[in-house]
Amino acid sequence: MNFIETHETEIKKRTASQIILKFKGYTLLVFLSIIWGLAFVAIREAVLVLTPINLTLLRWIIASAGFLVILPFIKAKMKFERKDIPKLLVMSLTNVAGYNIALNYAETSISAGLAALLISFGPVFITLLSAVTLKERIGIRIGLALLLAIIGTLFLSFTSIGPGYTGILGPVEVILAAVSYAIFTVVSKPLVHKYGALPVTIWMALAGTVMIIPLISPSFIYQVEVLPTIGWISVIYLAILSTVLGYSLFYVLVGRNLVSKLSVQLYIVPVVSVIGGAILLKEDVTAFTILGGAFLLAAVGLTTMKKKGDSGYSFQIRKNV
Repeated sequence: MNFIETHETEIKKRTASQIILKFKGYTLLVFLSIIWGLAFVAIREAVLVLTPINLTLLRWIIASAGFLVILPFIKAKMKFERKDIPKLLVMSLTNVAGYNIALNYAETSISAGLAALLISFGPVFITLLSAVTLKERIGIRIGLALLLAIIGTLFLSFTSIGPGYTGILGPVEVILAAVSYAIFTVVSKPLVHKYGALPVTIWMALAGTVMIIPLISPSFIYQVEVLPTIGWISVIYLAILSTVLGYSLFYVLVGRNLVSKLSVQLYIVPVVSVIGGAILLKEDVTAFTILGGAFLLAAVGLTTMKKKGDSGYSFQIRKNV
């Protein structure tokens, strides 16, 4: 075998390896999207038997215990430098307290499907924050995908706003949750790169749980004692699958990809929520649901598709110095 043949063989091996890595990444992303999509259904079920604050407390106490179980198996730097502690606290506050409490309150008055659809605006905030603070490049194709996703969200919203979901408080609470989601996602990226995905996730969870412990009240003890089976199933799903497993996967993906690209791909989550809500909670699915879902899936496909020669068409928002 001559030099040229050897070189071509090495190129083919590297190409095959890259394809396998991409396939694994997209498989993890789809799996994560299903887990988090059904989490909105679990929250809607759980808030029927737990107050929003008590649900947040029980979910994160169990999740923190789960993180402590896997802590001995983490072979990474677990000690944070003093200068990074404020970022970790911001992550903990906006994630555990801000995002979860706001979303739980919202789902006491709106459907799981609508909550997931409104949360899909979170990645829009992430993309903007990423462009400004992390100086990430946002390709034209990603911008178009964002537009398609927003249009799809608007179509889907028509199916979820009904006589049983009047008022603006619920949607406003979801938007607050989406803003919190955007902040902790963007703040997490440099920490993930520096310390690793799992250490950041574990410390974020533990610090956030400590922050909300003062919210424990007598009603928490009472509701836990009388919590029915369906309530425990919902909470365990949220704590172990959606939180421990879900956030671990999420930060691994954040560490491997641009935040803005990952954000657009996660638009599949509301589609899963709408389908899960229809099957498990008997929420309506109309022509608007199908049309909106098609727009969202088109956005995901457009984002993950790579075309030759389009790398030069991009724009970047830079922070003024």
